[in-house]
Amino acid sequence: MRSKMLAISIKMRYSRQVVSKKGGLILNHFYAGTFMNRKELEEMGIKYPVKLEYYKTESEVSNKNNIKETKFGIEVIKTSYIKEEVKVENSKITEIAKDERIVDKILEILKRNEVTPVCAEYIVEDLLKEIG
Repeated sequence: MRSKMLAISIKMRYSRQVVSKKGGLILNHFYAGTFMNRKELEEMGIKYPVKLEYYKTESEVSNKNNIKETKFGIEVIKTSYIKEEVKVENSKITEIAKDERIVDKILEILKRNEVTPVCAEYIVEDLLKEIG
């Protein structure tokens, strides 16, 4: 029972709510995080750690008939730890699909290939053509 409560508390800690510009509520759910391969970073001339985090976003939107439906999207956050400085970049692509499984597939591909915020939008666009 205790381990179940701990898992629930960890999951809750990685969910956050954001109010969109349209006034709707967007939930961000932590999907995965990883540090980029140090050896590959050094080969590119980068001598500091870089962390990538992937979030699944969930928002309620009204369709043409004014019926609320859930749409899923993604957010990619890159944190660079450069000596005394921490630099954060992010890219958020909301309302990608109504099917959560499509977004999960995209997130898995992004994580596996260590996709950064800079190119996330282009890659998601290409993946949507293949997947959905």
